[in-house]
Amino acid sequence: MLQNPVTPHFQLVTTLSRIRQEWQDAADGKSLVEVEGNMGMLLADLLNGIGLGTSEQVQVLGKDLFQEIQDFLRSPVRN
Repeated sequence: MLQNPVTPHFQLVTTLSRIRQEWQDAADGKSLVEVEGNMGMLLADLLNGIGLGTSEQVQVLGKDLFQEIQDFLRSPVRN
């Protein structure tokens, strides 16, 4: 039986496409070129999308940014 394992490259392309779609949905029809974004959240989306664990995320983001993102995610919804 032949298996077709999902390659890391394919997983990365899929993850990046999903993140792009989420950001487009959040932009409510505006071009992503024109949208100002939260770079911390973009980095967090990328790290979560590629499946990095908590300790790896802290290493990439640094302790302060990691904690700020965690605090932001726990805060009440903002309009």
